[in-house]
Amino acid sequence: MKCFTKPYSIAGGSDAAVAELAEQQRLRLISPRKWFRDAIEVNTDPALLNTRLIAQWLGATLPDARSLTLALNSSLCFGLYCNGRQIGFARVVTDMVETWVIRNLFISPEYRFVGLGSWLLHCCLSHPGARGCRNIIAMGEPVPDFFERNGFMAFPSLPGVYVTTLHDGNHTPVCTNSASRH
Repeated sequence: MKCFTKPYSIAGGSDAAVAELAEQQRLRLISPRKWFRDAIEVNTDPALLNTRLIAQWLGATLPDARSLTLALNSSLCFGLYCNGRQIGFARVVTDMVETWVIRNLFISPEYRFVGLGSWLLHCCLSHPGARGCRNIIAMGEPVPDFFERNGFMAFPSLPGVYVTTLHDGNHTPVCTNSASRH
């Protein structure tokens, strides 16, 4: 027996119209965003990224230039800049529906321990694309307890994996000791 109706059709709209609306929403979500703090800026414009510097920071995490380019082009990237010079970076891998994975958060050594890492993390969490995501995951080996101080919960059985939640678009810490200095 043949089935002529599509199993995932949405009532009240053609599949093409729904796909077009979803694409418009996706483009709106990935359009460049900016956050400011004095002379420091976080920006999601991929054209501003210093890929050579990011490659230095990530070291052996990504094996070659092709892998780095593919990772950056397939992610929502957050650059941290001081007077136009890149001083930090975070990468988010997401479907903008359920999962928001923060990877490769890095602050240049001379700018550490003044709260910029926490602020960059907050910018990642406050991006409009994160609002609908139920699973917020951070992956990496930052300064000890960095993610925990910022409201994430560590998984001892999965080293380098941390989780938190968003409710109504606001970061709701899983851990209560979220005082931070990074």
